Amino acid sequence: MKQSDPKLSPQLSLLLALAEFRYALRSFLRFSEQAAQQRRLQPRQHQLLLQIAGLPAGRQATIGFLAERLGLRQNSVVELADRSVAEGLVRRKHDSADHRRVVLSLTAKGSRVLGTLSASHARELDEFAPSLIRALDQIRAARLTASTEAASAKASTARATASHTRSRRHN
Repeated sequence: MKQSDPKLSPQLSLLLALAEFRYALRSFLRFSEQAAQQRRLQPRQHQLLLQIAGLPAGRQATIGFLAERLGLRQNSVVELADRSVAEGLVRRKHDSADHRRVVLSLTAKGSRVLGTLSASHARELDEFAPSLIRALDQIRAARLTASTEAASAKASTARATASHTRSRRHN
């Protein structure tokens, strides 16, 4: 799709750009799911490991925090953690300040598996990044064109209204 194609309306340009972005994003996610499965992990387990390892500063990998980051319910994260603990990928300990809270961390095995997956994901992103960036640029251009046209139409309407009002005063 060419953003500069004068035949395309801003709305159509935006829809085409969004569709292209969604396709590129889904292609990468499909790769990610397949890469996890090839290493005998469920894709959600890979995401769990990634969220535990990539914690923002000052945060702990609690069930509630991980549920928010993964977009899952807490009971689903508990099941995911149980499975990951059983496979030796994650360890669970009670928070020293609040024994009701459980904090998860990676085991050496979990770190190795995540390291392998992360390396393959970084290589794959080298392939997908240009199409994702191009699609984002197209979305930005389509939105800019749409907002410019909307502002121009609003200004034109305001001029027409002012002209009509002046015309009525002279009659």
